[in-house]
Amino acid sequence: MVNIADQRKFLLLSFILLVFLFLITGCVQPEKTEIEQIKDQEKEASEPSAPPDEAGNKSIKTIRIKEGEFQGANGWLSNEQIVYTVNDGAASRIYAYSLFSGEQELLYESSHPIASVTVSPAGKYILIRSSPGTYEAALTVIKSNGKVVWEENITGFDFAVEWNPYHEESILIASFTEDWDFTPYHIDIAKGTLAELNLREPFAKWGDSNHLIFLDWDSENPSLFAPLVKQSIAGNNETLVEEDIFQFDAARDRLMTITVPADQSDQALYTFMDNDFKELASFSIPHLTRFSDWLVPYYDWTPRGIITFQPLYSAESDMYAGGFQLISVESETGDKEVLFEDMENAPISCSPNGKACLTGFYLEELIMTDRKEVIQLVGQNE
Repeated sequence: MVNIADQRKFLLLSFILLVFLFLITGCVQPEKTEIEQIKDQEKEASEPSAPPDEAGNKSIKTIRIKEGEFQGANGWLSNEQIVYTVNDGAASRIYAYSLFSGEQELLYESSHPIASVTVSPAGKYILIRSSPGTYEAALTVIKSNGKVVWEENITGFDFAVEWNPYHEESILIASFTEDWDFTPYHIDIAKGTLAELNLREPFAKWGDSNHLIFLDWDSENPSLFAPLVKQSIAGNNETLVEEDIFQFDAARDRLMTITVPADQSDQALYTFMDNDFKELASFSIPHLTRFSDWLVPYYDWTPRGIITFQPLYSAESDMYAGGFQLISVESETGDKEVLFEDMENAPISCSPNGKACLTGFYLEELIMTDRKEVIQLVGQNE
């Protein structure tokens, strides 16, 4: 039989022990939690977190066409905003579209079909060519907010347009007849003028704000190469820049020539220069031959150089089936980086920072170069 006094003593000792254990646990646990919190804070501080506003962490919003048919994208207003055109019967509309928010703004509407839309290099202006008639063009310049700042009707079957990257109120335009006779003009938006130019070749580029560069082809002695010539916009002071050039292009403060070395006929040699024609770097890619010349793959300028397509090997263009690499090339060094494999050689238009490019024959795809993604830009009609 258990003694009651002993039982009470046992219960009292058990109660005291439980209280003692509770007090110990209560004192130790907060200290342990604080140490764990410090460790967690140190871990969080050591792990870099991407800012939520970085474009690389945002999802692309697909364009949804509610009325009409997507005619094509036209270029970049900023790193996150593009311009695209919709045809709706005989009418056309131009929209500004924000890739990451999906917001869009109607910039311009025409009762006639819009034949072309060209965005200025910094996205300040947009030149629109609509077609009231077969041999008539209505030229309209709007600001990026849609405000019309210049309008003029001129005759022509087709046109070539070159914005001045040094002075965006200045545009070179060549108007062609069906027989490819041409008339060059200079548009000054600020002055509101359209003046005919004295220029021997229609496909000229801007060497600086007051000079043009062109290939001086000899119509009486056809050749694959021509001298590169610089002249003032007034049509005088011609200067020979380089001999035996197949093709060239120019951006602000940079020039690129393409030729074929005599000892490497299966290669296209690209050379970068500054606008004083001092060579910066060069690189080569295999080229594809055509019936009478060579195929130059599509490319566009970026702040660091160009992004272009290159074939894997040299061959006849209509027999080639190797696909294209999309590469970026540094204009200062000529260094190449392969961005994508097995691409189609198609028109390309890159954002001002070069981190995204529109591509496709309607610029309907979006290449995110930093994410290594290709995204269909346009969804199904709603």
